[in-house]
Amino acid sequence: MYTMSTTAVPVNTVDMGTTTLAALITACKAAGLKGYSGKKKEEVIKMLETARTPSSSKETKETKETTVPIRYADLFCGLGAFHTAFSSDKFKCVAACDIDEGARRIYKTNYGLEPHGDIRTLDLEKMPEIDILCAGFPCQPFSIAGNGEGFKDTVKGNLFYDILNILDKKNPPMCILENVKNLKTHDKGNTYKTIVAELEKRAYRVTAKVINASEYGSPQARHRIFIVATKGEKPFTIPEGTGTINAVRTILDPTITKDELNRAKYTVVEKGEKVVKPGKPHILYDLFPIYSEKKKAAIAAKKETTEDEEPKGGRQGERVYSVDAVGITVCASSGGPGAKTGLYKVGDAIRRLSVKETLKMFGFPETYAFPDTSPEDCLFYLGNSIVVDVPRALVPAVEAWFAP
Repeated sequence: MYTMSTTAVPVNTVDMGTTTLAALITACKAAGLKGYSGKKKEEVIKMLETARTPSSSKETKETKETTVPIRYADLFCGLGAFHTAFSSDKFKCVAACDIDEGARRIYKTNYGLEPHGDIRTLDLEKMPEIDILCAGFPCQPFSIAGNGEGFKDTVKGNLFYDILNILDKKNPPMCILENVKNLKTHDKGNTYKTIVAELEKRAYRVTAKVINASEYGSPQARHRIFIVATKGEKPFTIPEGTGTINAVRTILDPTITKDELNRAKYTVVEKGEKVVKPGKPHILYDLFPIYSEKKKAAIAAKKETTEDEEPKGGRQGERVYSVDAVGITVCASSGGPGAKTGLYKVGDAIRRLSVKETLKMFGFPETYAFPDTSPEDCLFYLGNSIVVDVPRALVPAVEAWFAP
């Protein structure tokens, strides 16, 4: 919460006979009175006379302080990482939006607020006033794994300009944006330069940092850029990491013991890596698909050669990782037996992470609900989410920035 101070005119000092209606209304506001709108001068005077109190009363203090929550909009809200991070009476989410119907359903179930759909159809005239605009805007146009078209992507890449429209209309003092780390180098750095230039054109001071979530307490190595833009001369500093690295082991469910790897389809090859590096996943094994004779023949025919293609393996979904290090980046879509979460050696079993375990990878509570959502879809939504630990680490700095 932040405090708003207003210099008040004590009710007892108001000269009811000579003071103008405008000054009387100011006195009403200072005294915390309501219902003066549309009233005649005589009626406002009567309200003030009723409110007259001895000068020793607390209501006659020259300064009256009102504490209000910091209002924010959660745009491209997904599962609500910002909402979870800001879950205190110091913040209030007044607007949210996401084009995905399933994400909106999940968000409403967990936060009691129904997001709007397409950001491009938001009625900005009816949108509440905000203090912070939060937006983890679509990453795919700037991602190495995506199409890489950036602002040329007319469906997703240019949604940044819809964010600018909201900034123009609502003029919030703070804006927090999140995207893939490749945003900073996309199009030889021109995309990022455009974003900064547009924010600075609107009188924002911009600070940014590529953050690995594992440095902020998450058991997941997930690199994302966070851009914080603020109005005025007061600087904002993105906090450093916690200094604590949590391994995947810390979020495992010990009751899950089933081995999921079909060894009839994959050859397990031990990886040469022996040293666990802080903040980085540790590969134990590469997996290589075992091709049937029929598959080999099909490959040979396709290549118009009798030479068999060597089985390819070693992609993220075809590796087995150690639970004694941080985990890999959870992906919304990826192939192989370790699709989305990656495979981990847990005791004698090799398996993916469960939905509840993956929730913990992102910093969401175990009680987070996924109504009418299949496990694979749950993992899909998580793969598109922001890691809660990062915006949660920003909260003290945000509160300090809004403090008087």
